[in-house]
Parts: sequence; structure tokens; C-alpha cells
Amino acid sequence: MTITDVRLFAYRQGQWRGRLNEQPHVDDSVPTTATLPPAAARGALGRPLPTGTAALLSAAPYPRTPACPADTALPPGDRLGHLLVAGLGLQRREPSNRFNDHRAIASVRSKFPVHAFVVAPDGSTAYLDLYRHALVDLPVAVTADGDLAELLPAPGEATVLLAARYTDLPTPYGRLRCALALLELGVNLRALHVAADLMDIRARQHWDGADVTAAGRLIARSGPGAWTPPLVLTLQGVGPLPPARPLPHSREPGPLQYAEDDARLRQESRHASLLDSAEITMPLTELSRAELSRAELSRAASEPARGVPELPARDGGTARLDWAQALWNRTAGRTPEGVGGFSARPTTLGEDFLTDLLAWSALPAPGPLAEVGRMVRGTVALQRVAGLPTGRYTAVDGRLEPDHPDPGLMQALQDSFSYPLTPVVDCGLRHASAMWVFSADLDAILDAFGPAGWSLLQLWCGWATHGVATAAAAHGLFARPARSFEEYRMQYLMGLPQELVPVFSVTCGRSRFAEPMLDLRT
Repeated sequence: MTITDVRLFAYRQGQWRGRLNEQPHVDDSVPTTATLPPAAARGALGRPLPTGTAALLSAAPYPRTPACPADTALPPGDRLGHLLVAGLGLQRREPSNRFNDHRAIASVRSKFPVHAFVVAPDGSTAYLDLYRHALVDLPVAVTADGDLAELLPAPGEATVLLAARYTDLPTPYGRLRCALALLELGVNLRALHVAADLMDIRARQHWDGADVTAAGRLIARSGPGAWTPPLVLTLQGVGPLPPARPLPHSREPGPLQYAEDDARLRQESRHASLLDSAEITMPLTELSRAELSRAELSRAASEPARGVPELPARDGGTARLDWAQALWNRTAGRTPEGVGGFSARPTTLGEDFLTDLLAWSALPAPGPLAEVGRMVRGTVALQRVAGLPTGRYTAVDGRLEPDHPDPGLMQALQDSFSYPLTPVVDCGLRHASAMWVFSADLDAILDAFGPAGWSLLQLWCGWATHGVATAAAAHGLFARPARSFEEYRMQYLMGLPQELVPVFSVTCGRSRFAEPMLDLRT
């Protein structure tokens, strides 16, 4: 895989997609493999996840961490279980929303393509099934002398693997499923780090290609599927895990229970766009120790990273809530039944919101992602925030530099959005409080990081996006991640130089639509 191949792939789903008539028109009735557990993760044995995670989080006010200090006595395995539920667990169902269920992490049409696998110190492996509220046993054992030995954690630790399955996203997205899967992988990575901070656990990421390759082998043994290269994390201090046992109300599935979804999985995994995606992301599995030993990467790769920034505790402002509510609030926007898009209403926000937004977006990502992040520009359109003039600003080292005042900027951004305001589609961008745009010089990133640069860029954007979304949720705002814009128009509106191309955006605002919701937290 050459840099030229990666560049052409990136341009086809970026600046060129409109000119090549490859803009996806997604039919929401197209079935996907979302919520389908891997074939080997459907058995009756495993470890039930603990209950009471929401109660633990509600005892800690935002932004204080940890919510559950390391010296808090918990049953064996419960700290890991609470961490997984806090980071990735179900939150709610919304009666008027056709895209359910909702979690504390963003996902395209709530498909949630990122799956989590766990390796215990005894070599046993499991799949995180949030709908069964359990770590379900996999028939794969990790041994010290086997081909998965790199994944074996030390006593008191656990290895967590994150990987996105492309077929969980609608097929009409085509090549764009590659970028979306990597973006959501970065979102889930940040979510786990946030949960680790809340549970007083150190999370260390492994970037060496041998570890990533071993993780890919383990996931492949869980059954058929087309997956992104996995992310590998060690969670330090989770304590011993309980032995596996029969899960309540579980039985082995019959031969026809998943037949239709399994057939779809096998067929869609051979889609031509996914074969391209596998080649483009392959460099992530080829990062060698030699490459990671560069001075600027070795320090970042060897130290555990935080997910929650250091923020001052306040009595005033709009973020007077606990962590359970902060995570519950995370949403990509609301509309009434039968209306797509997202609604918004004008609201005035103080300096505390801006401080949180900047701190969450600026927190360095782990490993080489931190170096990629230094090559990404954050440009922010603001209105009615902290008394600042409406217009665009550049984020530099956790602070804003004024760029250009423009009272009509939000309306112009809405006019250039990919879906317009219609009787059946709402677009509340004109009333939004902030629109965050990440842009980068792709050629410079590929020169610096080689063919892996584009994939690392998507992961970093996911990491930063989850930070922006969490800051917004803490202040009762929605945060809508999107690539629904024409790059050249966005480039002009955000005053970007020719070499900087918009990669991703997040729009934050106050929803004008609300209704009672079904609480799914435990």
C-alpha cells in the first residue's frame, strides 16, 4: 500500500465524492449486521456485568474524577464491568427516534459498529454483549507460548480490544464506511479512557504491529466478519475477574436464530469497498517498534493517557450535574417523529461552557494520535457564547484566537450543509451555539506518518469528537458529528488555506424538542 493509493482513496470519499457522483444516498430500510454478536459469542457461559453503575456515577459531580476511587471495595470483576458499562453501555430509548438504542457514544444512525473483546490473565477471552449485560465467553484461549501471547495481561489487569465491523453500517455508504468506522473507533477509544478515569484505572494503549496483529487474529476466530484493525488497551488495576458461569436466561441459539443476519454478514463482508478498506487500513497493523521508538512518539506511547481533562470545580455555570447525568445527556440531536435531522433553539452560554469545550477538545490522545493531532487545525464558529462576537475562531493550545467576525456565519453554514431545511428534515445549525471543524493537510500527514497517516487522522478526529460531545452534554447541549458538508464550501466559510481540507465537524446546540425517554441504565 503506497501513499498515492491512500491519497486517492481519501479523496474519493472526501473532496472528490461529489464530482465522482459517489455521494451516498442512504436508505434507512437497508438491513445491516448491527447488534449481531459474533458467531462464537452466542453461548450460555460468561460473566454477568454488575448493576449499579449509574448509582456510582451519580455520586460524583462533574467534572471531578474518579467517581469510584481505587480503594473503594468492589466484588471481583465489578470494577472492570462498571468501566465497560460507563464507557460503552446502553443509556436510553427515545419514543420518537427511529434510530435507537442510545449510548454515551456517538454512532451513525445508532448502528454502533465498534465491538469490545476482553482477555483475562488466565487466558480466557470474552465478548462484551451489552444487550445480554454480560461478558460472553469465547472458545479462544490465550497462552504464554501461543500466537496470541502478546495479548496476555498480567495478574490484576485486563486486555481490551476494540474493533469496528464495517457491515454494521448501511451498505450505500460504500467507501465512506471505512472513515466512519475509524472515526467511531476513535470515539470509543476516548470513551474507554473517560470511563477508566472515572473508575480510577490506568489505561495503556499498545501500538506495536505485533500486538495489533495478534488482536486481529483473536477477533477473526470469533467468526466471519470484515473488521477494522483493532485497538489494544491494557487496563491496570481492575483486580481479579470472577470465573465464568452459566448466564441467566441463556441457552445455546438454534441453527436458524441468526441465519438471515449471518448470511448478510458473509455476503456483505465481500463487498468491493470493504476490500479496499482492508488494504487502506492495513498500515495500522504494520507499525513497528522501530517506528514507534522515534523520540516524539516513544514518550506518548509508553505513558497511560487520560480521557478527562483537568477542569476546575464550579458552583455556578450550566454544568451543575453528576457524571451519570452528564453521560446520559449525550445526544446527536432530537426531532419529532417523522422529521429527520436535528432541531435547535437559540441559547446564551457562559465562559464555563467555552472553557470546558476547549479543555475537552485539546486533551492529547494516546501514542501517535497525539502527534497527528498537532497537525490538525480546529476552527470554531460561535454565536451567543461567553459574550464573544459571532464568527469564526481558531483553537490554539486550548484557547481561542479571533479569526473573523461574521453575524451570518451560522446561517451560511446551514445553507451549505448536505441536507437542507424541508418539511420532513430539520437543520438547526442556524441556531447552534458552536460548530467545530477539524481540518488537515493530508499530504503533510502522509509525508510524516506514511500510509498509516490517514487512518490515524480519522482515529484522532474520533477521539477529539467524543471530547467535544462530552463537554456539550455536561452543559445540556447536543453534539452532532457530521461529514455532511462539501469540503470546498466549508473551506471557504471557515477561512482555511488551500492545503487544509475539512475532515470532520461537530455541531453543538440546545435542542428545541424534548419528550420523556425510557431509561436503560443499570
